[in-house]
Amino acid sequence: MIAAIILAAGESSRMGSPKALLAYPLPGGGETTFAEHLIDVFDRSGAAPVLVVIGHESDRIRGALDWRRARPVDNPRYREGMLSSIRSGLAALEETPVEGALVCPVDHPAASPDVIGELIESFERTRAPMVLPVAAGRRGHPVLFSRAVFAELMSAPDAVGARQVVWDHESDLLEVEVSERGVRVDLDTPAEYERWFSERRGR
Repeated sequence: MIAAIILAAGESSRMGSPKALLAYPLPGGGETTFAEHLIDVFDRSGAAPVLVVIGHESDRIRGALDWRRARPVDNPRYREGMLSSIRSGLAALEETPVEGALVCPVDHPAASPDVIGELIESFERTRAPMVLPVAAGRRGHPVLFSRAVFAELMSAPDAVGARQVVWDHESDLLEVEVSERGVRVDLDTPAEYERWFSERRGR
């Protein structure tokens, strides 16, 4: 099994409201939320279990989402940064026999089940410590971490975060070239979000 960990615990200070609850435009003209879209994407990709790490405004997010098969994981130390949320997700998987975990910040909402399927297939074929999607020469999300590096993530320096583990495995991680540039979408401000939302609506 490959788990999925959606990181949605941050304060979203630049956005001004929880990114997990931002509207995600659907092809037919409807909308869902960033978090629900990612839950659906990981669910359709076959990842299990699907965890959503929450912290800031956790009660609001917990009550607003359609969780389906996903489950929330509380991170009381969310103010310490993204690594604290990764650790919370990994701790919740400690007794679950997964071979790896796909980690995706909630403000990177545009990955597709096809891309996630490519990452899982590449991991199962190679057993690389990490599998990263690359589009037009740039790395994106989600990142698949093998269980073999979970302990390294748990002990990574707070000041550097998960990047330390990536740097330590530059020689043996696997980059998977994908055609979908959505893996590089990273939305931090209202202006970025409004521009991206308008572009998707204009398709």
